[in-house]
Amino acid sequence: MSSNPSDGECHPTLHNLLRLDNRTIIVTGGLGSLGTCLSSALLHHGADVIIFDLPLEADPKHLEQIRQEASNPPSNLHYIHCNAISEASVTSAFTTASSLARHPIRGLITCAGISGNCPAVDYPITDFRRIIDINVTGSFLCARAAAQIMHRQQSSGSIVMVASMSGTNVNRGVDTTPYNASKSAVLQLARNLAAEWGNDGIHPPIRVNTLSPGYILTPMTVPTFEERPGLKTLWPDGNMLGRMSNVEEYRSAVVFLLSDGNSYMTGSDLRIDAGHCAW
Repeated sequence: MSSNPSDGECHPTLHNLLRLDNRTIIVTGGLGSLGTCLSSALLHHGADVIIFDLPLEADPKHLEQIRQEASNPPSNLHYIHCNAISEASVTSAFTTASSLARHPIRGLITCAGISGNCPAVDYPITDFRRIIDINVTGSFLCARAAAQIMHRQQSSGSIVMVASMSGTNVNRGVDTTPYNASKSAVLQLARNLAAEWGNDGIHPPIRVNTLSPGYILTPMTVPTFEERPGLKTLWPDGNMLGRMSNVEEYRSAVVFLLSDGNSYMTGSDLRIDAGHCAW
């Protein structure tokens, strides 16, 4: 089945190709710094957004902030509690999302993830398994649930799994073996799902790609810098721009990955790391 956005339209404009109107996109881990920023960007470009995260209820002020930053009143924003490592919770959340959605669910971003810093020889196995469970199993459960809905809808879709440059290289100055291993697994997970769901001959294609950010300056990095002040210079000096990124620098990439303007990209990784991995 074709996913060519120009089918039935001779010359789609670039503006239209990058719009996200008439579709619902789910953002897991949507209350975090990156998820919040990306949710606003999706709303701004016309999508309805449903945020999944762990709290039973979202702070109304937080959701209002997302709406205001989007500056696009016609789009809808909802919040649903979801524990990404619980199959029952994921199933329930996606069922609720289907009932809330006024447009087909055609997109998913898996932002939910955790890290941890400890030498491998001392790493508690319970912590190791928790990181793998949330970052890998959680990504799979949510991607599978989204694909099941898209297949039932007989609609094409796009899934973006947030990986990391740490899935490709080793981070200097920290001991994050399970995190790096989990992000490498996410890269391969996405490739395999892309192969299965791209052209099965039964359903419209679902594109699956990964976004691999470099170091991001967020409130979560502050404790790390307090514990290891040398990282403030070590990390920026490790890339070609000499600085860390901020969450806003990933907005356009995610809009592109989820839009019809990205119709011929699947099974790929979009790494945005200021050239860190190119040294």
